[in-house]
Amino acid sequence: MRGHGLFCSLAASLSGCLPIVLLLSLMCCACTAAQRHKPMPVPSPNLPRPDPGHIQWLERQSMLGNAQELSQQVSGTDLLWRNSASLRRLPLLQSAAPHWLDVNPHALTDGQSVLRTLASPDFLTFLKEAGYQGIFFAPTGETDAVWSARPVAVDNDVEGENVVSLRLAPNLGNDKDFNSLVNALEAAHVQLGGDLPPAATGLGPDFMLQARKASRFDGVYAMLSIPREDWDVLPVTAGEWACLPLGDSAVKTLRQRGVLPERLRRDALYWGAPAGWAVTGEVRGVDGQTRRWAYRYVGSSQRPVLLWQDPSAQARRIWSAAIIRHTGLQRQTLAGFRLEGLMGLDTLPADGADKPAALAAAPLPEALATMSGEVHRYGGWSLQDDILPPSLTRTVLDAGVDFTRDNSTCALAAQALLSGDATPLAAALRASVADNVDHSRLARGVRCGSSTVWRPLPGQSAGREQGRFRQKTSNFDLDRGASVASLAARALGLDSAHVAEHQAAMCSTCLLLLGWRIGLPGLTFLSPQDLVGALDSAAAPNVRVPLWEESPLSVGRAASMAFGSLAAQWAQEDSFARQIARLLHVRHATGLAQGRLVRIVTGPPGCLAVWSALPQGGYWGLFANFSPKPQRMTCPLPDDASPHALAVADGHVFAVKNHSLTLPMGAREAQHVLIGVPPSRFPVVGEGFRPKRK
Repeated sequence: MRGHGLFCSLAASLSGCLPIVLLLSLMCCACTAAQRHKPMPVPSPNLPRPDPGHIQWLERQSMLGNAQELSQQVSGTDLLWRNSASLRRLPLLQSAAPHWLDVNPHALTDGQSVLRTLASPDFLTFLKEAGYQGIFFAPTGETDAVWSARPVAVDNDVEGENVVSLRLAPNLGNDKDFNSLVNALEAAHVQLGGDLPPAATGLGPDFMLQARKASRFDGVYAMLSIPREDWDVLPVTAGEWACLPLGDSAVKTLRQRGVLPERLRRDALYWGAPAGWAVTGEVRGVDGQTRRWAYRYVGSSQRPVLLWQDPSAQARRIWSAAIIRHTGLQRQTLAGFRLEGLMGLDTLPADGADKPAALAAAPLPEALATMSGEVHRYGGWSLQDDILPPSLTRTVLDAGVDFTRDNSTCALAAQALLSGDATPLAAALRASVADNVDHSRLARGVRCGSSTVWRPLPGQSAGREQGRFRQKTSNFDLDRGASVASLAARALGLDSAHVAEHQAAMCSTCLLLLGWRIGLPGLTFLSPQDLVGALDSAAAPNVRVPLWEESPLSVGRAASMAFGSLAAQWAQEDSFARQIARLLHVRHATGLAQGRLVRIVTGPPGCLAVWSALPQGGYWGLFANFSPKPQRMTCPLPDDASPHALAVADGHVFAVKNHSLTLPMGAREAQHVLIGVPPSRFPVVGEGFRPKRK
């Protein structure tokens, strides 16, 4: 069977892979399901109801319309019985593809050439030499930009989120380019992953068809019609689709009148993305009736939420079709779920304030379990890819997903750097161990490689350290976040004009932050922004970086880069990207991705060490000094550990006395140490990966 990456090279181990029959049958509908929409027909302004031809055209562009074509290839056939929905093969992916390059195509300067760059021989060689076994390419869906005259904007955390179609966004390329990328990655044994359509989409054809009361589209979104006598409390809009959020006063009035449901569980969340009720303008339906609709949104009023629990199961059909296309037709190994918008779409009980936070997750666990089962049935793995608080980690993992994105450790490490206090980070790690969280199932790295986001952090301790943290972050948008290099520059007191003069300090500080993705069990996700040292700008927060090398044909404004492009760094023996590569190669050889976090040790102020047991024996130790001054940290070894200690970065042998290890730590520095792992297990990666020891 010809499949992508693991589907090909490990076919013997993957008895649950997608059968060739399914691939062939899905390919039969590829042209139909993935065709570009033709020009929009112009409806007549004199008709008493929407032009039927225009409605039919909208149906052909909708996600639900494509869902029928895709699902018919599987429904009623024996293909549903070829694999088990409960199939769990975590060790296979953890050992074969522990390191992923997290590529947000909307945050690159490559434009339509990004697919060709990813498939180029030079870039594929870089991936292999640098220790990356997978590319997580997201978001890629067509957005509502073609359906709206409003400027395209970043509504929440990631540009390109307003997905309205199962098709590839036109500004990224076409299906031929994407298929060429899939084939090139398959030949290079590199995995491909990406996100499915999110629960909070853009304003596209499915939304418009439901608002026009088109047959078959009731129940796709969480929306309801507002009686005409209650329009007096609604804001005036400029047109049908000039949607606006409802203010608190209007929501309260509509609840009192029995139009809107009582307070939802979502409304009690303190950490979630902004959410609430919004309304459309006056929309003429296919039945000639004019209506105004209220609907739930997340992020902004331009992002309506799909309704998972509707008995029509229309939203579920869309996701089922997306999984068939993503895992089956496109042969993507890892499927990302963006379902935070579903959280809390249920009324809040009278005593809801006293209930556990996990209650607010409904119907998220049900959706995660169902969608993960479908991904498993077609031979893939699932990833919960939203920014959720650590209190929900066990809830998400128990729902049956393979991996969940760990954003909180990244954010807590950034907080420790800016405040010099590692106490909250240590407390969160200890709490996760006490809660029996399987750290090998965490995907380390901020979503889509965009920036560290603070809102899901647990409550901070008050006092001087909290005040220092707020002072350090006063110029950051705490919802938008900040890049790794920008956090490092802020901690060092540098502006972008002086970063080049302090390369060594910037490198050490960035390695400290990224060490919390590399030095712990689980999958590691690093972005081009992380590797080039992209620097945020308050004046231009959405600047981009080149994927491989700088080009005069770049699209959009390029960010300042602390370390230079990947192509330039790969030509330098001791570059930042090569130091990262050294860590990744040793991480892969020792199997840290499948490891088990066993001990957290605090030292002098700002110092923290974490021990992880390795699957083949021995331990990986991550030592971190977040303080602005050099310190020495003494840490006891795990009880059964061998007294043989090696530095991961350069193979230096450490002295172990009294079953303890004492390390001199530079200011804002991380060190990785192996205990009980002989040098023979180290990969041979060349002298270019071994920086000179200070």
